[in-house]
Amino acid sequence: GENGFRISGERYSGAIMLSPRQTLAWRPPKNSRDLTIDDILPYLGEGSPPLLILGVGRAPTTPMSNLAASLHDAGISLELMSTAAACRTWNVLMIEGRNAAAGLYSVA
Repeated sequence: GENGFRISGERYSGAIMLSPRQTLAWRPPKNSRDLTIDDILPYLGEGSPPLLILGVGRAPTTPMSNLAASLHDAGISLELMSTAAACRTWNVLMIEGRNAAAGLYSVA
């Protein structure tokens, strides 16, 4: 809420990219429909995780098929959902010890 996130007691404003070991400020396009693989891969680093949870604010209205195909070609599965659902899913994945990343647009 409030255009940001609270992770492990720390507050982040704007969009963020999460991995099991780090939280990074993320500068994606304002409109998630304009998102490309080039907006994501630099934040994943070496050994990209096999799963990307993408929270795009409110419930997604388009499937983002081109992005999903590009990520698939890079060995990464895309799960597209609202940011609230992505946060809940992320927490479950981390409890399970899964190797994943999450790109989260904040909800204003």
